Amino acid sequence: MKVKKYELVRIIDKLKSVVQKNTVHPALGGVLVKEGYLIAANGEITIQVKCEDAEGESFIIPMKAFDLIKNLPEGDVELLHDDKNVVTIKMEKIKNSYQSFPAENFIYSKTDMESGEELTLPGKSFMEAISHVIYAAAEKEPSKPMLEGIYLEGCDGYVNLVATDGHVLAWDRIKADGIADLKIIVPKAAAKKLLSMGMDDDVNVSYSANSAIFRTDGYVIYTRLLEGNYLPYKQMFCESDNYTIVGKSDLVGAMTRAKMCTDEKSPAVFDISENEITVSIKDNIANYQEKVTLQEKIKDPIKIGFDSRLVLETIKAFTCDNITLNLTRPVNPMVVEAEDSDMKALVLPVRLKDA
Repeated sequence: MKVKKYELVRIIDKLKSVVQKNTVHPALGGVLVKEGYLIAANGEITIQVKCEDAEGESFIIPMKAFDLIKNLPEGDVELLHDDKNVVTIKMEKIKNSYQSFPAENFIYSKTDMESGEELTLPGKSFMEAISHVIYAAAEKEPSKPMLEGIYLEGCDGYVNLVATDGHVLAWDRIKADGIADLKIIVPKAAAKKLLSMGMDDDVNVSYSANSAIFRTDGYVIYTRLLEGNYLPYKQMFCESDNYTIVGKSDLVGAMTRAKMCTDEKSPAVFDISENEITVSIKDNIANYQEKVTLQEKIKDPIKIGFDSRLVLETIKAFTCDNITLNLTRPVNPMVVEAEDSDMKALVLPVRLKDA
């Protein structure tokens, strides 16, 4: 097999985070070259990246070869293998051999689903929607593992993408056909890998009760699905006539500067009145205040506090220039809406000491 060094490095970079040392199946501690793909698997997720130079090949590139490959000079890299599972990497004056494992020992999940449902999603819109909501998925929630993923639900000609950790909730949707029965929870780790692939082409999605496969011309990603009934997210968003519009970058800047002034986990306070938000953080270290001009006068003044990290992550997740803040009472969640998409997010408040 002969391949351009930059192309080999590009593919390995997309796969290596999935490669893990496995004492039960040591062959998984590498990348399988098979049938025109380079493949990585760890039991939960399988990723296949197309490589035309790999047609007709079948061997495993061991993990310890990754660094050498990355540090080779630019040009053609030749990968050879023999019947004793020795893989040799050659390039002009460079040559090194590694003991590997038989290709048949590389056990990975099938990427051809025998039964289940299928649909096609527009890749660019799908990736954008994932990027809008993924921040809200929980990192680890043993009592509610379904919160450790992104919920995909088909309804009324849209695929809804939802994520929450119980403190923030993000919701976006994209137009799609044939999605009426779609109700799956994709693990956060798998969603991150989908994003890292950069899937701009149409994505074919096939799924069953336990697994899903995402396929484009260049990639195939298999993942196990999370089990459980997802939260009734639509009921959590309440309409309000008390709202205002603010420049996203203005509010992010103010929040970022406020957080820089303290090491403590103090709440961020939004004191909203007329055409202005006063963003403040006050504790034993700092007493920061910054005024941000609003684009829309708020109907009823309100003072409300938030976990500063969560509200900043939420605002940053929006990619539009301006966002709408919907508020009712200091004890009710704030709903943030985008100006250029269906994205919206909910942030639970914290009780202020002087409230």
